[in-house]
Amino acid sequence: MKKVLLAFILCILASQVAFGQAVKVSLGVNGGGIATQMMTKPKPSNPMYISGYGGAFASIHLGNAFTIRGAANYAMQGGTYEENSADIKVTQSYLQVPVTLLLNAGRTISFEVGLVQNILLQSKFEEVGSSGSHIESPDPGALKYNFGAVGGICINMGKVVFLNLRYCYGLSKAYVIHGEGYPTSSITAGLGFNIFTSKKSAF
Repeated sequence: MKKVLLAFILCILASQVAFGQAVKVSLGVNGGGIATQMMTKPKPSNPMYISGYGGAFASIHLGNAFTIRGAANYAMQGGTYEENSADIKVTQSYLQVPVTLLLNAGRTISFEVGLVQNILLQSKFEEVGSSGSHIESPDPGALKYNFGAVGGICINMGKVVFLNLRYCYGLSKAYVIHGEGYPTSSITAGLGFNIFTSKKSAF
């Protein structure tokens, strides 16, 4: 978490030195759907676990070419699978902190790359079998921290609204089954709304 925030601050300072031009700052809210795949063994019985996310973001526009965007989102993830004739469902809620760099290819489309830090807030393990049901909360298999690489596309639908399509691939372990740790991957599709915009000189 500290490394991500430090990298974000360093990117801002470096960009101000590199670009002696106007810097526009935007604040807003975003939200949408998220499809998560737990890359565990055994494999989940459903290909994707569908849920949602929402939160707030800040964007620093460096001229017309680049944008640095950071966000704090509440997101739900999880998965279901079968083991020893039992149905197992795991769910987690996270505080997600993505920090991305956007390359603006004109006024409409931007391509983004970056990192996301996931901080576990809540988790639950549910097992239903012939002998009954078993629930654990918090789930001992859910790790408190994990992070991943982010890539995506942003489509501006005017000055206020934009569509964000993003893929995240886990670079660290997010869930442990029988002593083995596994990452997760996710696809998100959502809308962002610029609520406040200011403009000032970089120097």
